[in-house]
Amino acid sequence: MKSRKWRFGAGPGDFLPIFIGCVLLFISLPAFLLLLFFPESNYGIVGAPLLTVLAVGIAIGVGFLVLGIQLCASPGSLAYRIAHGRIFFR
Repeated sequence: MKSRKWRFGAGPGDFLPIFIGCVLLFISLPAFLLLLFFPESNYGIVGAPLLTVLAVGIAIGVGFLVLGIQLCASPGSLAYRIAHGRIFFR
């Protein structure tokens, strides 16, 4: 029996990774910024682990966003070159 491969993007033009990345950033980024710039004394021991979990959520969200841009961008475009790390090369 052949094992199945897990994929978030089925192929070129699939926008699901962009959607997942935007949702993760929408959930994690405001809470992270609020906790980072407006700390309170009541956070206690929960503050540092919560910042870590939110930072991991932001990193995963950015990763999904980059993956989605890689799948949806046309070869040769600026978004394609930025997402593939080839901004300075032709």
